[in-house]
Amino acid sequence: MKVSFLVPDLGWPIVGIAARMANYLHPEHEVEIVGPNLWRGANIMYAAEFAYRPVDCPRLYRLPEYFRESRKLTRALTGDVIISMKAFGSNLPAALRAKRERGCRVVAYLDEWDGAVAAEWSWSERLRQWTRDWMHPGNNVYVPWVERRLRECDERLVTTQFLAQKFAGRIFHIGVDTARFQPQDPEAVARLKHQLGLSANTLLVFGGVARPHKGLEVFLEALVRLRRTDCRVVILGPHNEYVQQLQQHSEYGALVCCPATTPEAIQLIHREMPLYLGLGDALLVPLTDTLLARSQMPCKLFEAMAMGKPILANAVSDVPAVLGDGGYLLPPNDVAATAQAIQALLADPAGAAAMGQRARARCVAHYSAATSRQELLNILQALR
Repeated sequence: MKVSFLVPDLGWPIVGIAARMANYLHPEHEVEIVGPNLWRGANIMYAAEFAYRPVDCPRLYRLPEYFRESRKLTRALTGDVIISMKAFGSNLPAALRAKRERGCRVVAYLDEWDGAVAAEWSWSERLRQWTRDWMHPGNNVYVPWVERRLRECDERLVTTQFLAQKFAGRIFHIGVDTARFQPQDPEAVARLKHQLGLSANTLLVFGGVARPHKGLEVFLEALVRLRRTDCRVVILGPHNEYVQQLQQHSEYGALVCCPATTPEAIQLIHREMPLYLGLGDALLVPLTDTLLARSQMPCKLFEAMAMGKPILANAVSDVPAVLGDGGYLLPPNDVAATAQAIQALLADPAGAAAMGQRARARCVAHYSAATSRQELLNILQALR
């Protein structure tokens, strides 16, 4: 059976999840990852993970050319099963058109509620957004319309209970390669720490892309409250505009370290992610309490658990159910509670180490790549 993964844009980070799922299915199934090439190539972090097939549809983002360009995507999809990664105007309608025209099966994979952005708009904001973006069917204003078509899919794979209830979905966790993500050689970690100029520091490491809804500021404010000027929050995702804002903050800017400042560094860190996560005295899985965050299950949580490191995570969405007793569960946006947890963790290295071991054992038992791979194969078998 052939499986086509359709992404909204090859430049989006979701291609990384598509690549992992595609690799799970190979060699049992023929697989391809297809998508519009609106960002001049595949996302830099995941460009080397799969031979992506770009579709030349540069006017997909604009009406009325959208209809012609979307048909190009439909014609490019040759799979017996199409997995639409997210539900945007730039991918799900093309997949459902293929189903209508040639009877293939369509699966939607939802890693978060993308419609949450529009759901939080006031009426005046909604009007302003429609006035600005009505000609752009791939933008957020059209997401609620596209999501209404999710019922036409043969299966909806989701990452949280929130999404399962909202879209009648089946929970599927992407899992993690626990042979690759595991406790690292202390000497290799020490060398990297020295190379980064961080040998004298206690490190709290965040392995993802820094975004405003993650709430990294709370951890930084907690360090300021504790007067832990020896600590650093190390962000392993790209050095984006938001990271720059954090580094420019008058109180905690000096506590922020982000080594991914060039395309080469971004690719290196992604390639060597387990070693970089090994830098952490603790690993961070931050989330704020927003509609969007309540729908998310951070993939970085599974990677953090596999590393056997103590974890500081916000108790949002299904994070408490997944992490269990493998980490500190913190109320979101609570600087005092976060400061107390950091202080307790750093004051009890033995207890923190035991917590990390429990997290890894839980990850190996329930969230390994092998477990996720078999589950995905079973889902496809049921669609034959």
